[in-house]
Amino acid sequence: MAADATPPAAPDDGLVGVTIDGRSIRLAKGTLLTDAATDLGIHIPIYCSHPKMDPVAVCRMCLVHVEKMPKLQPACATYVAEGMVVDTQRADVTKTREGMLEFLLLNHPLDCPVCDRGGECDLQDFAFRYGPPASRFPITEKVHFNKAVVLSEKIELDQERCILCWRCTRYYEEITGEKELVLQERGVHTLINTFDGGQLKSDFQGNLPEVCPVGALTHRQYRFKSRPWDLQRTKGVCPECSYGCNINIDSRDFEVRRFASRDNPQVEDMWLCDRGRYSAESWNDVERIRRPAVRADGKVRDVSVSEAIATAARSIRSVLERDGPGAIAVLGSAQNTNEELWLLQRLGREVLGTSHIDHQLETFTDIGPHEHSLGIAEIEECAAVIVLGDEPEHEAPVLTLRLYKAATKRGVSVRRVEHDVSARSIGELPDGVIGVIADEIHREHAARLAAELGRSRTVRRLTITRDVNGRGAKDVGVLPNSGPGYATVADPGKAGRQILEAAAAGGVKALVVMGGSLWADDVAPLVERAAARAEVLVVIDTRPGPLSRGATVLIPGHAYFEKAGTVTNVEGRVQRIRPALPPATQTPTETRILSALAAELGAPGWPGDPLLVNRELVAAIPAYGVAGNGGRAIFDAAVPA
Repeated sequence: MAADATPPAAPDDGLVGVTIDGRSIRLAKGTLLTDAATDLGIHIPIYCSHPKMDPVAVCRMCLVHVEKMPKLQPACATYVAEGMVVDTQRADVTKTREGMLEFLLLNHPLDCPVCDRGGECDLQDFAFRYGPPASRFPITEKVHFNKAVVLSEKIELDQERCILCWRCTRYYEEITGEKELVLQERGVHTLINTFDGGQLKSDFQGNLPEVCPVGALTHRQYRFKSRPWDLQRTKGVCPECSYGCNINIDSRDFEVRRFASRDNPQVEDMWLCDRGRYSAESWNDVERIRRPAVRADGKVRDVSVSEAIATAARSIRSVLERDGPGAIAVLGSAQNTNEELWLLQRLGREVLGTSHIDHQLETFTDIGPHEHSLGIAEIEECAAVIVLGDEPEHEAPVLTLRLYKAATKRGVSVRRVEHDVSARSIGELPDGVIGVIADEIHREHAARLAAELGRSRTVRRLTITRDVNGRGAKDVGVLPNSGPGYATVADPGKAGRQILEAAAAGGVKALVVMGGSLWADDVAPLVERAAARAEVLVVIDTRPGPLSRGATVLIPGHAYFEKAGTVTNVEGRVQRIRPALPPATQTPTETRILSALAAELGAPGWPGDPLLVNRELVAAIPAYGVAGNGGRAIFDAAVPA
């Protein structure tokens, strides 16, 4: 090798080395300094910056010193570069932060004691951590704005508290595309308001208080309800639809006070819909089934749980011995956990020998994993996505935001079409994977369209199931025509509505129903006729209704936020739920009740603890074993012939 030869360049691994406050790290190119500092455990204060929005660098709180740069640089808008050396603690950086906070507090009202964001306000926290010890300006000479401006029945705005970080206006521009909030006036008189002074109409306006770093935007439902240090926080999954949005359940005094977002980039991307967010207080309903009861000779008497289970088993056994398994049916609901549903279908198939098993009223023909092959985050990787009708976004509202993100930030061609559209009428589609999204009712239209498009390209479907665990119920086999893991059923039974009709006609004589209040009110007359005709109606439920009124054996159940277990979202993501409230009754969990009922019917040894039931479930359904906690259950997605 010649003496003046240039050594070969090191291979480009896509990483760059950066040093912050004496700590070094290698990061991917395109990483912002704020994210690099976070990875090193170094805190840089920010107001305008938001992880889901593009950087704008307007608040200037994150200014840091970068070696060889003539001025301080905004960390939220500066990308790391090879050899970059950053100092976040220099005297000029500290002085600049103090100055910024002094200006922000210049016209800010001194109402922390009555502000709903007290205790979780970035302005309050940073004023203590980075602010000057005293202000050089008189606290009485402030520019005043309107307080308690009602933007809608959900959101209230305090214009005096606003620090003009632009997060709310950028949220409407970048995340929803609705542009309902704007900046008005100029200079020190600048304020946030709706463009025409009208009311907010967005179905996602509940996210505004969470993107606001101070107490300018607050939830009207939550105002003056609690302080953050008084709340007990539990990780959970929103129960309002099958999308599976991750939430924090904040409770106090045995009541749910609010739902807050919990960022899962694979699912909701930290955004919640208003329907889910503001359903929090509905879970404080005190109208509950609280005591086990048995009906005999037209009289209802309270009994112990063990007596109720023994009576149920004795009555079911009598029908089974006299009329056979075809006279018995089992119904669950999409608000049961996977563990509860697993034992319910085992009870029906293995103990009672019936194939009349379902979790909802509609009939599902040709159901299989082929209609769940498209994941939520994978929507952004498609070349085009075809949405059939309005129902998918109505059933799973946050899907709208994922589609908007895919279209505006990833260049995906999103097309909303009628249910009966043909592949030819859609027109030219870009090269790449095509996604087809439909709701349960129109899944047959989606299957036909996917088959047409699939002749020349790769097509992946996403069927929007109903209710929080509608997908899980199908996966574990609570269907008349599909067993656990979509196994073929040799002799399919009756679907939900058919079971009720058969009971009303006298064909089905014994019914075991768990969590049926989710759907019973929608078909109350049919439920009442079925209950009046059936010899045995065993009901495990939480809310009074037509089922509980007609039950021959009634056992109190546990509400969604009183349960431990797993639920599966629309794309097959298995997510754990935990009790956020103490149980309203002293009865055992549904899994223990089903285990005890099976034992009384001659099948002892079933697990009753939800954790042990889950182990049995994942052993029987390999896709769930692979998914674990938080992963997707992906089955063989071959389209049936």
